[in-house]
Amino acid sequence: MIVPDYDASQMSYIISPMQSPLLQNDAQTVPMDLTGKRVVVVEDEGITQLQIRKMLRRQGLEVVGDAANGKDAIQVVLETRPDIVLMDIRMPIMDGLEASRRILAEYQVCIVMLTAFSEKEYQKKAQEIGTCGYVIKPITSETLMPQIEAAYRKHHSM
Repeated sequence: MIVPDYDASQMSYIISPMQSPLLQNDAQTVPMDLTGKRVVVVEDEGITQLQIRKMLRRQGLEVVGDAANGKDAIQVVLETRPDIVLMDIRMPIMDGLEASRRILAEYQVCIVMLTAFSEKEYQKKAQEIGTCGYVIKPITSETLMPQIEAAYRKHHSM
């Protein structure tokens, strides 16, 4: 389900694990095969980062890098050139919003904000920067994968 107040006309979305993981548009309900897609995980909590990496690998995605702060994220993403970036917002040194802005200025990649913060201010900033999705933790592979698919589809329709 699409959360109100987010720009549905651009097929952006915010979704929490308690909501339906698929958008209502028929084109959005067809699963997209992400097998082999290259992903960078940016998360400052080590346990969470390991869990996300494990989820992605089980689904056939290739985790090509990780970072625990925004500054390192920029370097890893620009060096590895992944298909998808999962980006936390609140991190040390540089937050995920600023890191996403800098990455997108140099490399157009599908960035999905993955955060525990549902404040509308963060959601609006993420949308303005040009990220493809905003996912609210906690997540499971059953809720995360359809959201990554929708974000990746949105990125390729831009």
